[in-house]
Amino acid sequence: MPELERQLRELGNALELPAAPDLVDVVRARIAEEREPRRRVRRSLVLAIAVLGLALAAAMAVPQARTAILEFLHIRGASVEKVPTLPSISGSGLDLGEPVSLDEAREAVSFEVAQPELPGLGRPDSIYVDRATPGGQVFFLWGTEARAQVLLSEFRGDLNPELIGKQAGPETTIEPVNVQGGAPGFWVAGANHVIYYLDRDGEIQEETIRLSRNALLWERNDLTLRLEGGFGKDRALELARTVP
Repeated sequence: MPELERQLRELGNALELPAAPDLVDVVRARIAEEREPRRRVRRSLVLAIAVLGLALAAAMAVPQARTAILEFLHIRGASVEKVPTLPSISGSGLDLGEPVSLDEAREAVSFEVAQPELPGLGRPDSIYVDRATPGGQVFFLWGTEARAQVLLSEFRGDLNPELIGKQAGPETTIEPVNVQGGAPGFWVAGANHVIYYLDRDGEIQEETIRLSRNALLWERNDLTLRLEGGFGKDRALELARTVP
């Protein structure tokens, strides 16, 4: 054995080194310290969400507050406004546009049109197209224009963010609902309300102003759909969920 190696061995045996520290406890303590702030933030966030939910639920229980909150809820292509008094209406015609066949409707609009067949009603009696609406608008009518039973309309909500306007009086209720696959919508019911359509410049088309019965409006992908008739909410949702 070389002399240098022998001397180093003897030196190592002669030195008294302290025992190795227990690093496991140290590491565990540091991890716990780092996790605690995150836990506090997470608990605070959960508490804040819970408080917000309770506040919203409490506000929705008060009619005046519920009306104010609903003014902030909307669906693409349609808005509903609560007014103390409805404007006078000179006409009440449907003004649905041009009567067409299903094939003509499919050629006239920029979205896929499927012919609906509603439970208890079957296929629509007539189909109309409004070509003035960007992307086109299709109306399916059960009954006649003079005696309409049910009216279903479809249009590109992404191209017409504010096409339909509604004014509802104090006796009309506005309720947010979920329709197809949780799609957002509005159920407007009670006393008749005023409906009108806006043109490309955002101006009211006078010939479209009319009184409307109970109506369900909802979104589906790029489309906005509207179902009007003399039915209740449960029946409206049943019909809407069968629309292809």
